[in-house]
Amino acid sequence: MNAGGPFPAVGAVPPATRGRSSGSRLGPNGRKGLRGAPGLYDYGALGNLRTAALASRFGGIDWLCLPQFASPSVFARLLDARSGGHFDLAPVERFESEQTYLPSTNILLTRFFLTGDRQLDLLDFMPVRPGGDPAVLPYLVRIAEARGGPVPIAVELLPRFRYAAEAATWEERGPVFAARGAEDRIWVRPSTPLAIDGERAGGRYPLAAEGRFSIELGWGDSPSEATAAELLLRETSRFWQGWVHPPTTPIHRIAGLWHTWVERSELVLKMLSVEGTGAFLAAPTTSLPEWPGGTRNWDYRYVWVRDAAFCAQALLLLGHYEEAERFLLWILDRVGPDDRRGHLRVMYPAQASGDLTEIELGHLEGFERSRPVRVGNAAERQFQLDIYGELLDAARLLALRRPGAVRPYWPRLAHFTEQVVERWREPDHGIWESRAPPRQYVHSKVMAWVALDRSLDLAHRFEATEEVARWGPVRDEIQAWVLSEGLDRPGGAFLQAAGEPAIDAVNLRIPLVGFLPYEDPRVRATVARVRRELAKGPFVYRYRGPDGIEGPEGTFLPAAFWLVECLARLGERRLAMAHFRKLLLVASPLGLYPEEYDPVRRRPLGNFPQALTHIGVLRAAVALGAMEMPSFVAPKTEAP
Repeated sequence: MNAGGPFPAVGAVPPATRGRSSGSRLGPNGRKGLRGAPGLYDYGALGNLRTAALASRFGGIDWLCLPQFASPSVFARLLDARSGGHFDLAPVERFESEQTYLPSTNILLTRFFLTGDRQLDLLDFMPVRPGGDPAVLPYLVRIAEARGGPVPIAVELLPRFRYAAEAATWEERGPVFAARGAEDRIWVRPSTPLAIDGERAGGRYPLAAEGRFSIELGWGDSPSEATAAELLLRETSRFWQGWVHPPTTPIHRIAGLWHTWVERSELVLKMLSVEGTGAFLAAPTTSLPEWPGGTRNWDYRYVWVRDAAFCAQALLLLGHYEEAERFLLWILDRVGPDDRRGHLRVMYPAQASGDLTEIELGHLEGFERSRPVRVGNAAERQFQLDIYGELLDAARLLALRRPGAVRPYWPRLAHFTEQVVERWREPDHGIWESRAPPRQYVHSKVMAWVALDRSLDLAHRFEATEEVARWGPVRDEIQAWVLSEGLDRPGGAFLQAAGEPAIDAVNLRIPLVGFLPYEDPRVRATVARVRRELAKGPFVYRYRGPDGIEGPEGTFLPAAFWLVECLARLGERRLAMAHFRKLLLVASPLGLYPEEYDPVRRRPLGNFPQALTHIGVLRAAVALGAMEMPSFVAPKTEAP
C-alpha cells in the first residue's frame, strides 16, 4: 500500500449535511439483490463539468455515464441492482458509515467506522483543474486511507456498457487495466494491481494503518503520463473553492443564515453545467421514479430552456455573471439560421453528441422496480409557450447587470418576442409537459406576458422604438386575457387552464414574475386555494386530475419553495420560516434534493439531485432574508 500524509482537513460539518448508516460486506458487491440496495438518500453526487456520478455511502459508484452526462452508462446499478454494473470500494468487515463534502467543494468523503476505533476514509472526486478543461484528466479518482489500525478492503469493478447491455472484456497493460465493449472502453490505474475474473476486476487488500489505496478510472485510452492523485485532489479543491461566491456577495448578507444550504445548492448548479458553455442540466440521472413502481420515469440529462434560464437567474444572484452570459449565448447558438424549426425548442442536448429520441430499456428492472426505464425525452417535440418568458426574463436580468453582454444579441431576442406575438393564442403542453392534448394553460399565457414585458424593457434600453409601439398593445392584450379567462371567478384564484375548474401550483409564480403584486386579492386567493387543495403542510402537489400519464406522483419540491417565497413576500414571516425549516429537514444528509417527496412515507422521489429544487432553495432563502432588508424586495407592479 502507498503510505501518505493525512487528507485535507474536513472541518466542521453542520449536522444537516452528514448522515451515518450501518452496512456490511458479504462479498465485494456487498448486496443480496434489491433488498440490500441503497436508498436515494444514501448517495452523494460528484462531477467534472462533463459528466457526473452517484456514489453510495456503502462505497459503490452505482451511476456513471461516460464520457458525457447523457452518454450510455458504464455503471448503472442504480437502475438495476443485479446487473447494472458497479464500482465498489469498502471495508471487508461490518461498518457504519457517513458522508460529507469537503468544504465548499463537490469532493465527497465517505467515512467507514469499524471496531477497535479503526476507520477508513474514502475520497471520491472527478478532477477539474483551476480554469476548467478537465478533458485530459481521469474522470474519477478514489483515494482510501486507513486510520487507527489496519483495514482490509475489497475492490470490485463490474462495468456494463450501453446501459448494462454489454459485458466488458478485461486486459492488463502493465500498471493500467482496460475494459472493452464492442465500441466502448475504459481504463483503470490502481496503486496496487487488480485481479481479473471474467467480467470483473478487483481484489482484497490488507490496507495497513495510515496506508493508502488509490484508483483512477477514465474513458478511452489512458494518458501516457500519470498525474498524482493527491495533486489532482488539491487542484480540484482549489477549483471548487475558487468558484463559489465570496462573503462579499450581497446574497451572502441577505441569506447568510442559510449559507450552508445556499452554497450546496450553488455547487449543485455548477456541477450540472457543461464547462465552457452555458448549458445547465435538469439532473444527472434518468428514470428515478416520481412514485415507487410507477411509470413517471423520465430522462433529465438534458438542457431545458426553462430550467437553464432559472439556473442562470439564480447564479446571477450569486454574482456568477459569466455563467449567465454563456447561457444566453449557448441558447442563441442553438437557434441559428439553420435550425430545422426556426423556433425555440423545449430542450436541447447538453453536448453535441446527445440524442433526445425517447426509447425504453426493457432489460433494466428500474430503480425499486419502477418501469419503464427511459432514455431520451419525447417532450422535446412539444410546444411550450412559457419557455420564451423564462429566457427573456433571464436576458433582461443579465442586462440589468451587464448591458453590454445583451445588446449585441438584441435582434435575435427580438425575433423570439415576435414568435410570442404570433403564437401566444395557441394552446400548448404547458410547463408540466402533459402528454394529453394541448390546452390554454394560464401559466403559459402569464409567461407570454413576461416575454413581452421583459422585451419591452430591453427595447427601451436599446432604443428600439418601433418594437415598443408594436409590442405594448400585445402585452396588454395577453394580460387582459389572463384576467378574464384565467380566474375561477372575478377576483378569485387563478386556474390551471381557461374554462376548467382545476388549479395549479405553478400559479404561485404569478407574483414572483411581477404579473401582479403580492398583495393583490387574486394572488392572495390563489395562494390560499393552493394551500387548501394542493398542500400538505409545507409540501405542495403540482395539480390534481388526469394529465395523459398513468400513476400517482409525490409532492413537487420546487412548488413547496415557491410557496415559501410567496408567504415571505406576503408578510407571513412565521409561517414562511416554519415551512422553510421543515423543507430543509427533508434534504438528504448531504443537503441534496430530488424533484419530489412523499411526506407520508417520508421518502425522496424523482431524479436526483434536481437543479430546479435547488434553485427554489436559493430563491426562498433570499426572500426570507429580504424580509429584513426591504431594499432587496423584488419590485412590484401596479394591479390592472
